[in-house]
Amino acid sequence: MGVDVDEPLSPSLLEKVSYLGVLLKSFPQGSLASDKLLEFVLGSKRIERVTERIGRERVAQREAEVLAHQKRTLMEKIAGPKDVTPPSCGAVMCDGGRHQRVERNEDSKTHWYEYKADLCLTVAGQAGNQDPCPEVPEFLLNQEQVATLTREIGQTAAAVPEAGMANATADPAGVSLSAATDAQGLEALLTTAAQTAPPATSRARGLPLSPHVLQRDVVATLGNSREFGRMLATRAWSLGLFPATRKAFVADGLNGNWSLFEQHFPPFGFVPILDLIHAVTYVYAAATAGRPLRESGPIYRRWITWVWSGEVSQVIAELAARQAELGLPTEAESDTSPRRIVCDALTYLQNQQSRRNYPEYRRRGLPLTSSHMESTIKELNQRLKGSEKFWSQPGGEAVVQLKADTLCDSNPLSHFSADRQQTRTGFYSNVRRRNPLAHAV
Repeated sequence: MGVDVDEPLSPSLLEKVSYLGVLLKSFPQGSLASDKLLEFVLGSKRIERVTERIGRERVAQREAEVLAHQKRTLMEKIAGPKDVTPPSCGAVMCDGGRHQRVERNEDSKTHWYEYKADLCLTVAGQAGNQDPCPEVPEFLLNQEQVATLTREIGQTAAAVPEAGMANATADPAGVSLSAATDAQGLEALLTTAAQTAPPATSRARGLPLSPHVLQRDVVATLGNSREFGRMLATRAWSLGLFPATRKAFVADGLNGNWSLFEQHFPPFGFVPILDLIHAVTYVYAAATAGRPLRESGPIYRRWITWVWSGEVSQVIAELAARQAELGLPTEAESDTSPRRIVCDALTYLQNQQSRRNYPEYRRRGLPLTSSHMESTIKELNQRLKGSEKFWSQPGGEAVVQLKADTLCDSNPLSHFSADRQQTRTGFYSNVRRRNPLAHAV
């Protein structure tokens, strides 16, 4: 029957209870849902214990998979799993979120810690001989829309008082930006605006920034970067991304992301891509820093045209001249001072020169942004993040693993539950695990 000797709930009910434990925002909400939906009275502590127990077992399975992957030869990794058909185009994206733990973080003197998350995507991108969209989409040239976009992604541009921007409520194409509630929704609205805007030439200028996603799998952990890198490489391999015809690794400019990339992905042909929207954020902030609106508009449009065309070296040259004009920032200056913003943008673009060939990425049908990752972090945060939520490391790891599993199109949690039921046969299974010779009794 697959029933544990110390757990009276059936395997099917265990799966449902643990699912409620991570689907909703808290264990008390899971308890209310179990009363209403399952017609089974379970207290919040019972749901917490069941969820963390199943989560710990899932973490143990994940660690076994990572260990097995580390033992594979380079040729085995290149070939990919034998029972998986490689996609024609795949992508890996990574980012991080925030959660609170019971123990204090000695680095920040708070209870806030970072967790790490990743997407392994199969996408519908098509390769071609020419850049399918050589001209900048209209919405990236519209300063009001970009101001809204950069405020959604980060605070660097929004905090520049010299920009003089108010929150945009609509774009020239009539799309209401106030309807967007997250990064994914905002990108969808902006893409729609770009597609409906009148083209400047016979070629449409509204190509979406990311190819259509066919399958999404999520990896997440509270562990360190080394553990996360191994987990990510293992999952990407298991999904057949290593032998894919075309594949990309998309991330923002954080050094940790690119250290992870260098450790696990170059031998397998993954193309490193700097997230375009983060590049736009820095370019927009530097163009508007210390300038009135009438002057910053033409400068921003010139710079973003160069970025889109892969000519970022020209942006770097003008940023260097602007830095010489303003001077270097002092240690006492805030992050929103013009000198600090220009310095940060210049450093950012210089450090990412090998990851900004956007015309080539478009030609190969690869994604230009990690916006899907941004929206996934928000989904994970719904369960993990909250001013009243404090996690132990083992409990948090169990929950983030199960939450990530519920977001995967490959449905790993259902596969795990089926395998678990087959390997759990009550008393005799537990005896055999403790004493391999028990079957002779």
